[in-house]
Amino acid sequence: MKKLQGLIAAAHTPFDADGNLNLALVKRQADMLIRQKVTGVYISGTTGEGICCSVAERKALFDAWVAAAKGKLHLIAHIGALALPDVRELGAHAVACGMDATSIVPPNFFKPGSIDALVDYLREALTTSESLPFYYYHTGMSGVTFDMESFLLKADGKIKNLAGIKFNYPDLYMYQRCLKCLGGKYDITWGIDEWFAGAVALGAQSAIGSTYNYAAGIYYKIWEAVKAGNLKKVQAGMKKVCDIVDILVQYGGVAGGKAMMKVWGLDLGDVRRPNVVLSAAAKADCVSRLKKIGYR
Repeated sequence: MKKLQGLIAAAHTPFDADGNLNLALVKRQADMLIRQKVTGVYISGTTGEGICCSVAERKALFDAWVAAAKGKLHLIAHIGALALPDVRELGAHAVACGMDATSIVPPNFFKPGSIDALVDYLREALTTSESLPFYYYHTGMSGVTFDMESFLLKADGKIKNLAGIKFNYPDLYMYQRCLKCLGGKYDITWGIDEWFAGAVALGAQSAIGSTYNYAAGIYYKIWEAVKAGNLKKVQAGMKKVCDIVDILVQYGGVAGGKAMMKVWGLDLGDVRRPNVVLSAAAKADCVSRLKKIGYR
């Protein structure tokens, strides 16, 4: 399977003033990402509030992104859900509508209790989408924190469409081992924006993140500086990244990031509960501070 390259934005899901999907904005999101030279989009994941949306809403969102960006951006559909039938339905739709790959964060209430159980679960979940490359979503937020090199060794040959891992876990040692596992067979795409430079230094060829929605230019400059061995530029770029992440920590990752999309002229609406809806003043502060940091 072809490995991912470049920056892939974990896209926000647009809502209108009543909290319903505002799919008319997806085309503008896609165009804005293309202008920033983002190579792909991760749809309906953590940043996209996928688990806060119904199956019907997520399917409509998949359709909108395919219509807006197929052939221009690599489209990865997050199909994870608590109920296995929902995962299969979303997977079948990802295939039917023309997505390029799927991804799953495992259930976080009744959780798989072992790597074998996780592999078995994923095999069943992917029965409707085996024709698409699959990226397992590894994040501490799920509470499923198995060693990922061990997962790859167990899953190899059992999950036939396994392409790699969306690695959202603060362990560069584990990440390094996954990159080298089985001779580098699997595509391990980095997923923590504030550790970006470290992952690139270790050999990351792609990264999926929320701040690439509005600040991709910063990361491409860091990437170039790492390759050129310019440590001062790497440090200066990562200072900007950490300043942006400080805003997200203060205001809530999804809500703060959604507010910052206004620097590109996009009002994507509020987050859904239980995420905290920001006041107008808080949103304005997010935008003002991002402008001061610089985002291009």
